[in-house]
Amino acid sequence: MAKIVLTADRTLMSPYRGISLATFFGCAPAVDPHRPKNSFWYYILKDQVTPKVLFDFICNPIGHKNGIANYAPYGLRKVEAALLRDGYKRNEVVVAHPDHVDKFIGPETEVVGTYEMDPLGMGPVTMTFTYGRKQTSYDEFYNRDLHMKINAAKKKNGSHAKVIAGASGTWQYNYDPKKIQEYGLYAVLEGELGGIAPEIDGHAGEFFNKLIAGDFENMNPFVKSDFKVEVKEFGKDENKFHGRFIHYWDEPDVESIPNIVEPSMHGMVEVMRGCGRGCKFCDVTLRPLRYYSPEKVKQEIEVNIKKGGQRNAWLHSDDIFVYGLDPRKTKNMAPNRDALEELFKAVMSCGIEHTNPTHGTLAGAIADEKLLPNLSKIIKSGPNNKTGVQCGFETGSLRLIGKYADRKLAPYKPEEWHWVVKEGVKTLNENHWIPAFTLIMGLDNAETEEDGWDTIRLINELELEQPESQFTVTPLTFVPIGLLEKSEFFDIGNELTAPQLGVMYKTWQHNFKYGIQKFMDKTGSNNTLKKKAFTGLARTLGGVPLTAMEKYARRKGPEHERVIETIKAKYW
Repeated sequence: MAKIVLTADRTLMSPYRGISLATFFGCAPAVDPHRPKNSFWYYILKDQVTPKVLFDFICNPIGHKNGIANYAPYGLRKVEAALLRDGYKRNEVVVAHPDHVDKFIGPETEVVGTYEMDPLGMGPVTMTFTYGRKQTSYDEFYNRDLHMKINAAKKKNGSHAKVIAGASGTWQYNYDPKKIQEYGLYAVLEGELGGIAPEIDGHAGEFFNKLIAGDFENMNPFVKSDFKVEVKEFGKDENKFHGRFIHYWDEPDVESIPNIVEPSMHGMVEVMRGCGRGCKFCDVTLRPLRYYSPEKVKQEIEVNIKKGGQRNAWLHSDDIFVYGLDPRKTKNMAPNRDALEELFKAVMSCGIEHTNPTHGTLAGAIADEKLLPNLSKIIKSGPNNKTGVQCGFETGSLRLIGKYADRKLAPYKPEEWHWVVKEGVKTLNENHWIPAFTLIMGLDNAETEEDGWDTIRLINELELEQPESQFTVTPLTFVPIGLLEKSEFFDIGNELTAPQLGVMYKTWQHNFKYGIQKFMDKTGSNNTLKKKAFTGLARTLGGVPLTAMEKYARRKGPEHERVIETIKAKYW
């Protein structure tokens, strides 16, 4: 038994068999509660959409030692490290494997903290795959499963532990508050600005001390404190209930952020916080820019090597190409090449085999013509060692990019967006980097039909002008976060226009024809057998979504069918 138990659900506690792209599989639909019981698929799969046996095979569980997780999400490791730094003993803090969480919850347990990224399936990718939560994703399925296990363990073992949900997905409880009651949450931890995740690792000890002492029961809102408690009322009459939200906002300097002391999932380490690009649809822009020193990054990688046996480093940033610069002084956002080279040399000096940053902007990638060639040489990128990076494609509409993300293009202008995209793909590919693009459907619910066609045409132009190009494109539904948090969700289940269906169809056609067939098994770690097995499975099933969208178009009517036929005829 432990005083503080930290854990996360299965979708966040899986190595996904070493396939980096498979980490998005948790967004896949698990259950369709509306499937007709007299249908063929109900006879075969009941209410399952993505067969659970397939999901559980790909989303394989991590190892453990007597129930203690061998690896954990990076953010959870930060909280663990902060608690140990702030006075809690090693035997008082446990990071539990989700299948064995019951072993650590007993009468002396004070807090069970759950790390949640997409607890209710409202993330942009998930909302797209589940038609706006008309189906239940595996993210939501396994998050509920975890909370049911926690509640069962508390009841069985006589525990009165406070269950608190934290991390970047907790904003979702505001939109489906009944889950607070269903899961028995004592509180939901949120940031103060824009709903973004609080940087609790700067002062974790203080937070858990107050939590255990009961200071959040009746906190005086007029007394100055780093924490603010808001009790929200939901429901009406006899169905009325309340949810406690603890708001916290801090900008800890790098010295106040502890290094992880146990291995993180996927070899992830952080190199910076914040972005500085100012896109209105992103909450990261609300955070100030801070950078880890190369030495601090090395120290965390060495933990993953020595304690986790990992040979890759996944460098988390919100835009790797702004590492080391001050956007207040560098108005054109030109990359700091010296700082980036120093960072990647330090990373590779640890003896790892592969590294890649999580996110980067196209403008940053091409703003310095020497940057990518130099970085690629340092990290040994090559034909059989591709470097993947997630980039925001967002939209092919110059109107929308200018209105919502003009600084994303700095040092370029919004009217140059199409050139930036094409040049970015060309430059990245020439240096053996593969961008995994995301775009936003229904941006601020202000997208016109022509905006959709602009996106389709831009993807097609890339294919025609650069036939050997390597990139993927994933459409995401608009979610009201960042500076647009007062807007409404884009309801993909009911508001999908014909061109928006066309965008989904074109992106998947591209991913299947170009991504899965050509280069999926050349990214990530060097475990060729695993990658080829996963690629074979993807090739077998890759055409299913296209067929499903064609059937959907026929159900919707002639306008939607015409869009599909137009894409086949002109943009295939």
